[in-house]
Amino acid sequence: MITLADIKSSWRLILLVAIIVVVAVLCVLLANSRSDVATLKSDNDVLRSDNTLQGAVIATQSFNFNRFNQVADNASRLNSLIDVSSDKTVIEYREILRREKTCDLPVPADVAGGLLGYANSLRSSAMHTDSGNADAAGNSATTTSTLTYCQAVLWIKPLLAAIEKANNQLAGIREIEKTRASQ
Repeated sequence: MITLADIKSSWRLILLVAIIVVVAVLCVLLANSRSDVATLKSDNDVLRSDNTLQGAVIATQSFNFNRFNQVADNASRLNSLIDVSSDKTVIEYREILRREKTCDLPVPADVAGGLLGYANSLRSSAMHTDSGNADAAGNSATTTSTLTYCQAVLWIKPLLAAIEKANNQLAGIREIEKTRASQ
């Protein structure tokens, strides 16, 4: 016969087994959650590192853009001053040359042709080709004119100003490259 003590003992045994199973299940769940926490922490650390690196890149780009804009603004101001000085000098030269009697004497044709050819080659190398406005007939007359000494004198200052402006722009580019190389 089954006694009350046997029933209590079997219930205790069932209860003990149930508690052991619950503890085992909780241990497995705890181990899984710790693994998930470790994975999330690792992912979070990677994202923080990426954000830090991206912030550094953005800060560097912002600094470079600001510096490049300063260099371009400085070159633009210098070039504006050069233009004003050149225009003032050309006006002064025109006043002086207006009274010259030899102003209309032509420059020798080979010198004038060489200057014109060189100017045209510089212009064509600087211009983009656009065949949309090409003269299909190609029969327009080319006017021939001679270069006078006064015209040559008036070309000198604007040409020197253009060279100085280009040199200012190149100096700005060199400064930017120097800044970029030092980073």
